Amino acid sequence: MGLRFSNFGKAVVASAPNGTAGLSFTVEAGKGLLFPALGAGDYFYGIFKDASGNREIVRIEARSSDSLTIAPSGRGLDGTAARTWAAGDYFVAGLTNAALQESLSNPALIALGALPSSAGKLPYFTGNATAALTELTPFIRTLLDDADAASARLTLGVPTAVAALIPSGTVMSFFQAAAPVGWTQITTHHNKALRVVGGAGGGSGGSVSFTAAFTSLGISGAIGATTLTTAQIPAHSHAIPYGFAGADAGSTVGTTNNTQGAISTNNSIGGGGSHSHSFTGTAINLAVQYVDMIIASKD
Repeated sequence: MGLRFSNFGKAVVASAPNGTAGLSFTVEAGKGLLFPALGAGDYFYGIFKDASGNREIVRIEARSSDSLTIAPSGRGLDGTAARTWAAGDYFVAGLTNAALQESLSNPALIALGALPSSAGKLPYFTGNATAALTELTPFIRTLLDDADAASARLTLGVPTAVAALIPSGTVMSFFQAAAPVGWTQITTHHNKALRVVGGAGGGSGGSVSFTAAFTSLGISGAIGATTLTTAQIPAHSHAIPYGFAGADAGSTVGTTNNTQGAISTNNSIGGGGSHSHSFTGTAINLAVQYVDMIIASKD
């Protein structure tokens, strides 16, 4: 942003500025491109002249194609006077004393120009319009000529340093779908849980896959057969009715405790066999939540 220049900036005036105070004019069609392209805050100095040798220096602050705008208070500069111009006169983006003075009086250029030339030194600004020199070492020069970041990383030795931090063959786990660039997924272990050990790592074991072991399992079965012994049977007695003959016919004795003589056991009940008990239970859900991880080896 600031003073601008161009080469071969010369054209015939198509419509002149209005009198000595006008600020707008045009040049012949297509010749506006010979003059500097101006952005916000840019300007250049131009010269009106006619066949009689009259001249006026103006300051141009905007250009759109072949239309130019003179800055306010930009007429009759650098020792010239504002004049009335006509179509057919010339307008030139020439080198003027004002442009040179502004360029040479730039504080930043003056600060740089005051620095002594010295081999292996680089100028830099230390403040507003102040400058100094710093060392430009051979190594820094090898970095400055790198065309891109990848080349600069090679110069700095970054790939080698990173490789030294994570040696080839290092195995790590990753919470992502695939191995990152520079790593290769190990597929010899699949559907297994991760176990933390206090001793040497790197081992594996077990016989049931992770999802097979941790799934919803029903529980069912039977109690084993058992033969009860006499000591295991609760104490009990049995009433045995029997009759009398003769004068005692019709009389009864209600229990074996009143029995006289031997009592027949032909009426005993029970086979002395074993028995079992079936049971059912609530299913135990071992479908534990898990996170899929992969392990990969550094290439």
